[in-house]
Amino acid sequence: MIKYFTFMVLTYFVQGEQVTHNIMFSSYDGCSYSKDAMYAIMENEHDDVLIHCKGTPVASNMLIKPRPRPEIGS
Repeated sequence: MIKYFTFMVLTYFVQGEQVTHNIMFSSYDGCSYSKDAMYAIMENEHDDVLIHCKGTPVASNMLIKPRPRPEIGS
């Protein structure tokens, strides 16, 4: 399975000004598993917190191809 780099887009407001951070993960699963923990940290400090995961077309791992079978000597 090929995994793709994914950004967690974290948006919150400080004194009415929007602040946005992008955090890179090596897969969409890693990003979505971390969203709840990040939200729990941020909601105590800021009123409006928006978090979503945005995938990229760049593969974060390479597909491993099987090696050719060795030839048996005749």
